[in-house]
Amino acid sequence: MAMLKKEILAKLYSFRGLDKYATFGKAQAGIIHSPDDQQDIISGILDKCCKELIIEIESSKRAAKTALKTIIARHMDEIMQAPVNTENKDFGYHLCYFLAEKAGVDMWRHSDTKIWGYWKVEENKLKNVTRTRQAKKK
Repeated sequence: MAMLKKEILAKLYSFRGLDKYATFGKAQAGIIHSPDDQQDIISGILDKCCKELIIEIESSKRAAKTALKTIIARHMDEIMQAPVNTENKDFGYHLCYFLAEKAGVDMWRHSDTKIWGYWKVEENKLKNVTRTRQAKKK
């Protein structure tokens, strides 16, 4: 288990150092041409999510999957409310799922009833939805 923890931390640390759009941009056509300010917002949210995952994993002997899921879900909600276009939101959501996978968390089951942006998860597949969640009023 300790080796697994080291492997997870190594993956998360390397993710934080990456340029997300240059590295994963080929996965979503045209995302590399997004405005720099929107790229910075999404990258910042993903880095913050990764940092919180690292802190949670390092601080406990065995990180609770529920705590890791909560961290990722909170940052997906933050992406949903971010002032960026839909393509950048989708890019951020997919990278949150990527982070969940690297942290050993099954977000598919956890997010079955959640709606982020314009899609949700049904039967382990992304489905478009016709309604969206309302942003929290500040």
